[in-house]
Amino acid sequence: MILGLVMAMMLQQTPAPANDHEYTDLMKINLTEVYNKYISEHQVSDAQKKELKDLFDFKDFVGKSMDGRYVNFHQPKDKGYKPAKILIMSYIADWCKNCNYEAPYLRDIYKKYNSRGLEIVGRSEYSDVEKMKEVIARHQTPYPVITGSVSAYSERQKIRMETFQYLLRTTLGDKRTWGTPFSIIVINGDLNNPYVAMGEMKADQMDALLEKTLGTVK
Repeated sequence: MILGLVMAMMLQQTPAPANDHEYTDLMKINLTEVYNKYISEHQVSDAQKKELKDLFDFKDFVGKSMDGRYVNFHQPKDKGYKPAKILIMSYIADWCKNCNYEAPYLRDIYKKYNSRGLEIVGRSEYSDVEKMKEVIARHQTPYPVITGSVSAYSERQKIRMETFQYLLRTTLGDKRTWGTPFSIIVINGDLNNPYVAMGEMKADQMDALLEKTLGTVK
């Protein structure tokens, strides 16, 4: 049961306003259990299992970002590794209004906590690269964004179910059609027990996690 895989992070709750935001509680998951759940529900070959293992190590978020930076904050055995105390990896789309709502918050916490060990990496899904670059410029996004699946807005449905993002979030019970934003929060390199946010993060919950792990910024 997926309810056995996730635990709601019990922090101060803030009700979502009556508008089109998609705020969601942070949930802690056990990635091995999620992987085993997916394997048990699908016909997967040994070769596919090896590929899935890489994906479940979030290899989606290793590589060159749109601005030319090489990104690796969570794979110690791979090149360019730079550890992070808190790593937020977020799947986004250029046309996603909730991603655009969340972008200023991510920008602000990055500027506030980056010197203390926070890193953020975005991954563009179902998006046109040039349009995503426009979004990055508009929000003055200071953290790297990696190019993921590329498609015109009118063609995005054709690739939706081919991404690891879709596989992971639907295994966790996410019923949204597109599922962006979808964020994974790794604490002190513990990839197997991250938090996830299947929607916009609640600022009070994320702020509490940042201050608990990194210390209060005055």
